[in-house]
Parts: sequence; structure tokens; C-alpha cells
Amino acid sequence: DHHQDKTTTTPSSFSFFKMLAGATDFDKLKELCTLNHKEQVIWFLNAFWHKHADEAELLWKYQHKFAELDLQNHEAGHDLDELNAHRFLEFFNETMTVRQMRDTLRATGAIGDKFKNVPITHYLIYRYSADWKYLVNASQGDNQAEIEQAQRMLEAVQAAYKESEAKAQAAAAALREAQTREAAAVAAVAEAKLREEESQAAKVELEAALAEVQKQEDAYNNKKADLERKSEEGGVVSRNK
Repeated sequence: DHHQDKTTTTPSSFSFFKMLAGATDFDKLKELCTLNHKEQVIWFLNAFWHKHADEAELLWKYQHKFAELDLQNHEAGHDLDELNAHRFLEFFNETMTVRQMRDTLRATGAIGDKFKNVPITHYLIYRYSADWKYLVNASQGDNQAEIEQAQRMLEAVQAAYKESEAKAQAAAAALREAQTREAAAVAAVAEAKLREEESQAAKVELEAALAEVQKQEDAYNNKKADLERKSEEGGVVSRNK
């Protein structure tokens, strides 16, 4: 059911894409969900600008998170797998599950039974309790100036996000470097301490060896002196005879 032939539509040419293919509203919704994340948000904003214009920045944040969690296609993708859809819901502190969202959409006839992935349109319909039949038939392009302004807001939000992300990465790298240096310093201190202990042990060992040599030398000298004394005494005795 899902195909990606329209994911290359650019925002500049988007205003020409004013009608969704499909014989029924159900088919039109499926077609809408094949547009990329940004185009789906633009379509939703165009349809409900009168209601949700002040939420544009939040919708761009939703779109940016969808693109970030779409690990394969990023901005060019059009939906999230169930695991990343759960991560999206958790990130925005939503308490419902993907299953609950699907059940709600299914009850309104928006989706059938077989639906594995989650496009941002499904989340927006659920989040704003939007009339999906109105959505798929909404005229596009009437709010072009506002939509372009909203797109500029999106780009500003994305630029700010990228800048803060780059700063966070630089800070993390600096912290890692500082931690590495600290670890190296701690290791050097430990190494020096070990060397000092080894040196101390060697000194004690050397002193013990020297003491032993001195002891042996003293014993030898004592023995030698004793033998010499005895030898001399023996000589005197001989001479006296």
C-alpha cells in the first residue's frame, strides 16, 4: 500500500500538489501518508490553519523528531516503525500507546486492520481529534503566504536545533577529553606511587643484603682474627719449649 513516489516533492513545488489521488477519502488518506514528513505537516497546517496556526512551531518540532527517528530515510521518509513511534510518543510525554492511537483511528474509519507503521498524519489526526475526511479534501495553497512563513519558522527551529546539538556535542567531546586527561593524571600518580613503593622495597632489600654481607664479613674477620691469635699463641708456646 505504501509507496514513496511522491517523497521527492519539494516545498517550492508543493503548492501545485493540490489534490490527493484516490477514489475514496480512505484512499486519499493513504495517499497523503505517502508524502514525506514535512509535506504531511504542511498539508495538515494548510487544512487547519484557521484552528492550529498558533501550534505551527510545535508541529515543526513533531516533524523534526519524526525525521530524526526515521533512521533509514530521515527527511525523505513518510512514517515510523512501531518502536520509533513509541519513542516519539515518549519524547513528547504522550501517555497513549501506538495501539491505542490505532484503535481510535480505526474506530473513525481512518485506517483498516493492516497497518504496521505510523505516519505523522495519523498522530496529528489523533492529537488534534481532527476530521480526517475534511483533511484529505482540504484545498491547498489558499494559505500560501502563511505556510511559507511557517516553513521559515521550521527552518529557524531546525537551525537552532542543529546549533544547540553541535554545541552539546562539542561540550560532550570536551568533557570526554577532560575525563581522559583526568584518568591519565590519576594513572600517572598511581604509577609514580607504585614506582616509589617498588623503589622503597628495593632499598629495604638492598639494605638487608648489605647488612647480611657486613655480617658475613664480620664473622669472617672474627674467625680470621681468632685463628691468627691461636696461631700466634701456638708459636709462642713452641718457642718457650
